[in-house]
Amino acid sequence: MADKIDLRKIRISDSSELRRRGLMEGTIKLIEDDIRALGTGSQGEAMLAEKDGVIYALIKLFRPDRKNCRAHIAPVFTSDANADTQSGIVDEVLRYCFLDQFYHKVTVICSHGNEGLERILTGAGFNQEAVLRDEVRLKNGFEDAALYAMLSYEYPKYNICFVPFERGVAMVSGGSDFVDSVKLFHYGQQLDDPFANNIAGALGLLDGNGGLARNDDGIYNMEPEQLKYLPKELAKTYTELREYFDSMRAGFDINVRFSYGTPFQKKVWNALNTIPYGGTASYEDIALKITDGDLKEARKITRAVGAACSDNPVAVIVPCHRVIGKDGSIVGYSAGIDIKDYLLLHESFTAVTPLISKEG
Repeated sequence: MADKIDLRKIRISDSSELRRRGLMEGTIKLIEDDIRALGTGSQGEAMLAEKDGVIYALIKLFRPDRKNCRAHIAPVFTSDANADTQSGIVDEVLRYCFLDQFYHKVTVICSHGNEGLERILTGAGFNQEAVLRDEVRLKNGFEDAALYAMLSYEYPKYNICFVPFERGVAMVSGGSDFVDSVKLFHYGQQLDDPFANNIAGALGLLDGNGGLARNDDGIYNMEPEQLKYLPKELAKTYTELREYFDSMRAGFDINVRFSYGTPFQKKVWNALNTIPYGGTASYEDIALKITDGDLKEARKITRAVGAACSDNPVAVIVPCHRVIGKDGSIVGYSAGIDIKDYLLLHESFTAVTPLISKEG
């Protein structure tokens, strides 16, 4: 496992170390003045990338057009930052830009002949967008440079896809090895996640009011050629959820990772996976399962089980919609009772009719 890269804001006290590591030049006073300018600039910020407490890069991040969520990064690496370290730093900066700061577009300029940086950028998923004439100043003149760019929906480490169904849209988040979120939305509902909103807007999935558009003309459909640009497990989840909503699948073969939750909540969420397709269970049934059949203890935690079901981060795949009231009533669903009712009817109907495949 690669050593973790940490990003942090630049500080005045870093001046001596930055000069020693060859990342800034000049007197200590001049470097301190430069740091002050970088730290107070309204159009950007400066960060240091560290590994095991050692500084390996100075990252200048500029916001030339904050309204359009665009950022330009200018990395400066130390001489002992090898290709793996540089790649890790670029990955961490992209995560910061897309998932923390919610930029939609990130650009980098690569000077002519800098093949190492070019390989790192293309390996990270950047595409060359343009050739900039006389962009870099040299001692004896100027030279052209390549402009590399990445959009939020092209970020290969972690991303989002949208799967339509009769009542709305399932928004799925994940990476190459896991999925950690499935949320269900009604058509017309607005997204409260800025990263998701950037992607939906760029893909043309928002209506005139900024809510999720209806699936007219199959706007949510993704062809195999498009799916290959999604992280592997996310692409797999898109396909399996489409099959589920099309009554072609009753189970899932998805690697789910809970990115948050207490041990109790995770125990409840894991117990939900024991409810079969087309079946239901009460909150007390789930409480009995996680207390090994102790009815007295189960009744004490039934309300807490209901709260955990409501907080389930991976809807449908972890089937909290199959949990109903003890009297058979359909209660409590974060996406809305009408969507819970739809899912139960969808499964109860297809459970007694032939599916093309009922196996995950």
